[in-house]
Amino acid sequence: MFPDWPERSRSAAISADLRRLGSAAQSTVSVPPLTSGGMLGTLYVLEGSRLGAKFLLKEVADAADPHISQATRYLSHGAGKRLWQSFLSKLESEEVSDEDEVIEAARAAFAAFERAADRA
Repeated sequence: MFPDWPERSRSAAISADLRRLGSAAQSTVSVPPLTSGGMLGTLYVLEGSRLGAKFLLKEVADAADPHISQATRYLSHGAGKRLWQSFLSKLESEEVSDEDEVIEAARAAFAAFERAADRA
């Protein structure tokens, strides 16, 4: 569904940032296999987080602690590549048979991030 997934994926970037901070990624969420609607909803959250990352990047980069100020790979991933815009084009072009499924997948992705933040 997303042939450019290798370009979009940020797992290596967040792992590198966590290593810089002396930590490691932990699998905290179990995700069932996704349908096409589930992928769209999940990607809506993942790709949309790039918008907020632009604002967080400045704050992190300005941190006094160099371990923190240099842990910006995740937040800066894809800068200048218009990944959000291309995702929206894909979303608009897809034939969605069940919009509720897309919305539920987006809610589940938001909830997964919330659970991860609570554990941190």
